[in-house]
Amino acid sequence: MTTAEPRLPAPPVTTTDALKAFALLLILVDHIGHFLADDWPILRVIGRLGVPIFFFLIGFARTRDIPWRWLALGMLLTGVDYLWNGTLAATQLNILFNFALIRLALPYLERFLERHILPLMLVLLACVLVMPFINPWLEYGAEGWLFAVLGLMHRKAIADNSTLALRDLAGFVAFAVYAIVEQRDYKFSVPNTALLVLGLAGIAMLLRDFRREDSIFQPPSGLRRALRFCGQHSLEIYAAQIVLLAALGTLWSTHGDNTETGDADD
Repeated sequence: MTTAEPRLPAPPVTTTDALKAFALLLILVDHIGHFLADDWPILRVIGRLGVPIFFFLIGFARTRDIPWRWLALGMLLTGVDYLWNGTLAATQLNILFNFALIRLALPYLERFLERHILPLMLVLLACVLVMPFINPWLEYGAEGWLFAVLGLMHRKAIADNSTLALRDLAGFVAFAVYAIVEQRDYKFSVPNTALLVLGLAGIAMLLRDFRREDSIFQPPSGLRRALRFCGQHSLEIYAAQIVLLAALGTLWSTHGDNTETGDADD
């Protein structure tokens, strides 16, 4: 007789795992609104809150590798976007290409952004000025770069308290510009705009206090494994939910068209 080896306990959930899982949940709500319930703008408001988190973490991370799967998934999701929109003019390169471009630029930005306000102001101003040229063809365009700069400055501020003011300046510009651009693009009503601003203020406070460490609150083992999986495979989960919801949305639309045709024949 052999005894079964005891199962090792799940590793602890980190704050990064928890933050990525939270962002994935927000983005899932956004994609449900985009593919299945476009007449519920509140879902898009909620979904706007997830994107800054991912760009922030891209800037905060020290790794500069660009995994090949980012580019492969980016091509796949850009194709899904094209099929959903039905026209090339309304199709943007997927956000994963934006992540890759930021990874390429971060080593140069890190050397340029020292402890002085002028280089930071120049970078922030450049991001704002190039938005009309970049945003139409790249998902979240230079808005995402502002949050990546915030993530980078946050990491610097953790290491050196003298850069806290620079971090806060980057955060103010990133969230203010993002709120203005997203309200303009989606034309939210006044109540939904107020909810967007309040939600972004909450995300700003969450990111301001972020530290990469084991989470204080550790859930049961099964949930810990799920959260760790989300943290390690967040972009694959993001891609899978887009493909799945786009397929469901297509089936939903086709079923609706068939129903209307049947009613017309009757």
